[in-house]
Amino acid sequence: MFDMLHLAQVSRKVEGIREVFKDTKVHPGWIRYMREALGMKVKDLARLTDLSSNTITETEKREAEGKVTIQNLRKMAHAMDCELVYAFLPKKEIGRLLESKAYEKARKALISADTHMTLEDQKVSADAEERIQRLAQKLIEKGDVW
Repeated sequence: MFDMLHLAQVSRKVEGIREVFKDTKVHPGWIRYMREALGMKVKDLARLTDLSSNTITETEKREAEGKVTIQNLRKMAHAMDCELVYAFLPKKEIGRLLESKAYEKARKALISADTHMTLEDQKVSADAEERIQRLAQKLIEKGDVW
């Protein structure tokens, strides 16, 4: 079962983060972007992190490829006197995401049930869309959308 107050609080926090960080992707990646903005050379960051210059260059490359670890990001951020900000932002508003997942689960369940009922010559005559909506609402109320 979903705690609606908690869900609303999470939703407000996520939407605030989304607003602040929209259009914040940088090329080739944040490590290099901030290092260069701060006037740091690779060797400066290497010295501050106790890593080799090759490791710094390789880490910048891995970040651009999406293969860097959070541990390395944290180390680099600390060395540049920066905060590492890490978040999961749902692709849509949380309430809509849950409704979408509940609808999808309900639709699959009812299609399966209708197939079995038809095979047993017990086809349900009620409107399928209405039944899907009702089941989706019940799934949301129970907190069973996944």
